[in-house]
Amino acid sequence: MTQADLLRLVPTAPQALREILDGSRGPVDPPIRSEIFGLQRFAQHGRSLGETHRAATSGSRRATFFPRLAGNIRTLREAHRYIAVQATTGYDISPAAEWLLDNFHLIEAQLKEIHEGLPKSYFRALPVLLDEPLAGLPRVYGVAWAFVAHTDGAFDDDLLMQFLSAYQETRELNLNEMWALPTTLRVVLIENLRRLAERVATNKAAREVANLVCDHIETYPTHALDELLALLNQRGVGRVFLAQMAQRLRDRRTAGHSRYHAWLGHALPDLATLQTQQPADQAADNLSVSNAVTSLRAIGDADWPDIVARTNSLMRLMLTSPVFASEDTATRDQTLHGIETLAKRSRLGEVEVAQSLLDLMHANEGTDAAAGVASHWLRGAGRPEMARAIGLPDNLAQRLTGGKAFSWRSIARRVALPAYLSCLLLATTGLVSWMLFRHSPGLTDALAPLWLSLLTALLMMFPASEAVVAVINRLISESARPQHLPRLALAHGIPAEHRVLVVIPGMLTSPAATRDLVHRLQLHYLANPEREAQFALLTDWADADSASLVSDDSLLAGAAAQIRELNARYSLAPQAALDPPRFIVLHRQRQFSETEQRWIGWERKRGKLELLVSALAEGASTAFVDLGTESRIAADTKYVVTLDSDTQLPPGRLREL
Repeated sequence: MTQADLLRLVPTAPQALREILDGSRGPVDPPIRSEIFGLQRFAQHGRSLGETHRAATSGSRRATFFPRLAGNIRTLREAHRYIAVQATTGYDISPAAEWLLDNFHLIEAQLKEIHEGLPKSYFRALPVLLDEPLAGLPRVYGVAWAFVAHTDGAFDDDLLMQFLSAYQETRELNLNEMWALPTTLRVVLIENLRRLAERVATNKAAREVANLVCDHIETYPTHALDELLALLNQRGVGRVFLAQMAQRLRDRRTAGHSRYHAWLGHALPDLATLQTQQPADQAADNLSVSNAVTSLRAIGDADWPDIVARTNSLMRLMLTSPVFASEDTATRDQTLHGIETLAKRSRLGEVEVAQSLLDLMHANEGTDAAAGVASHWLRGAGRPEMARAIGLPDNLAQRLTGGKAFSWRSIARRVALPAYLSCLLLATTGLVSWMLFRHSPGLTDALAPLWLSLLTALLMMFPASEAVVAVINRLISESARPQHLPRLALAHGIPAEHRVLVVIPGMLTSPAATRDLVHRLQLHYLANPEREAQFALLTDWADADSASLVSDDSLLAGAAAQIRELNARYSLAPQAALDPPRFIVLHRQRQFSETEQRWIGWERKRGKLELLVSALAEGASTAFVDLGTESRIAADTKYVVTLDSDTQLPPGRLREL
């Protein structure tokens, strides 16, 4: 039966109601909901699920991870519109419907999160399940489905880690599957919300049909009610329709309604059971909707690097290396991607490749410092030996590293500079020729002197070459992928061997300007309160016609006093006599400049920084005014970070630098 049949049976039914109850759409799918498991039962289920999850790499490039994501969003929007109309017209709506109305913006935002989370090409490489009911879908989709079903959509990271660890006791998940899990959980939750929203909307529509029928019950013969009930059963809401009719006809016990009561008793013999079950179903739907909406938020806030590190076999193995454990997240990702690439090439497991890598790192770390870092074996000079260690043929190992065997990478490196210079020359020549012939026809006339044309072309080469260089460099920078050097995370702060000095070059021109400089220095410290960092003002007096001015001493004394105040305020412990202060001021005297014919700070800002670097290299310097403790630079300072007076240093950025 179609919408036309429903319109014939219920002429007053609105268009939105007819669309939702269209029997050709089939019955509403049940929610993704099963028995709720605790920690121990979930662990047992994870192990048994891993045993049954047979999977293989998908051979189809057309395989897609999103089975009906667009349809889910479309159905959710339809249900949302219908529920919103019901709410605005004064009808009572369930708490589940209220959750959908209040949080629909969050649900729609998940569409963007899912598409941006990981591209479809990434999911094509995931192992897919071979057995029903999820055959052809990624294995991680089955893992996410089971977790949502047995938690009723409630996200608990401890429970998830317990489940994943137990699952991998019998079936190891690849690292790319682990990183696909957050997006996969979102997809399954959206699928569940679609089912719940459609269920809420169709149940509401079935009750509305019952109300419309009961408003004119005398006009309906019983065979018309049979036809209408069959139509609603196609959407799975026939019993909801009957329960609402029973409630409406409860007080109508006249002789004219006896046939309807008899029809209702025949169509719904277990009315009492249904009236008891419906509130329980509504309460379960309310809880499922609220859990799903809350979980969509919680998934985005979860510490997924920590979850992956504690549950994935590859990560747990790699974290046994102190070097890997101390590396920055981006550097770790480079290492893990390198392991994944070699695992695909060698057809070994990622854990086996990682174990070979760690064996090489441990065997050589005492002889070569670089050999103790994973990048040496994955992207550096040790990659041929790494490739041989996992059983790759010599020619493939050389090809992977750009060795003597044929390699596009090695060829690209050889021809990069000649190709770049050739592009610059050809593009510049072409641009000059085009401008010369198109816009200066008089110069190219046969009667014009040849030397004049050549001179014009030569003069045009300089601006044309600058434009060409800018365009080509922009194209290269936009298309080339940068190569990041390995970095440490410094998770526990900047260590003493990497002590840093943060300096703000400035001028002591007035008390207000001095206060601004000190305040900026204070903000940098508050955003980056590193124990092994020192913060300094690197200052000059304003240019003058004499070596000193009356206001000089007061300005310097004011700056030193404010620095002392900062040291007193932010001292972490009673300071020993030899400990360097956290804040200092480095100030220098004016020198006479022959070119300026004035007394100025030598070489201005560049000169201050040059003198500072010399002081750090030599360990002592007379270039700066001795202010006692307030001008003592910490010993063994390795790095200098220079910030202009209007430059910000956001929280954590000093450690990153």
